[in-house]
Amino acid sequence: MELNAQAMKALLDAFDRSDWQEMTVTVGGDSLRVSRQATGDGAAAPAPTAPGPEAAAPAPTPDPGAAPSPAADPPASAASAPAPAAHAAPGAGTVVSSPSVGLFWRAPSPGAPAFVEVGAHVAAGETVAIVEVMKLMSHVSAPVAGVVTAIMVENGATVEYGEPLITIDPEG
Repeated sequence: MELNAQAMKALLDAFDRSDWQEMTVTVGGDSLRVSRQATGDGAAAPAPTAPGPEAAAPAPTPDPGAAPSPAADPPASAASAPAPAAHAAPGAGTVVSSPSVGLFWRAPSPGAPAFVEVGAHVAAGETVAIVEVMKLMSHVSAPVAGVVTAIMVENGATVEYGEPLITIDPEG
């Protein structure tokens, strides 16, 4: 995996929407560090909106043939992220949306069983998927207890912030 301009923009967008105070991502010899902490002169550091001097090395050219894969690390090493957005869709149940831009994973690791399947009963707070951004895993939790009625994204697909992932029919 490379820390290219597109990946840095996705990371910065995710950081901008998060409640994280700082973030450092290192891939090979490349590093990206952003912070909301005050600078040495006491002023608040602005949240960057595009790759800038925080990058330790110039962004390499992406390999268009390279396909990303899920991290080999177990979800226990997952980064803490804001809770996924959830809203009620009339007659369709509760829609669980992506907490960030990234890759959607239905299982904790390659070859492992999926967290949930259509028809599965889930408890509120139960992990139903993972969204990965540069090897940082954000667990997507069920906001309500109920039955999974739809999984709207293919395993390994790229998702956008707020994109509907799963629908849950809440328990009455």
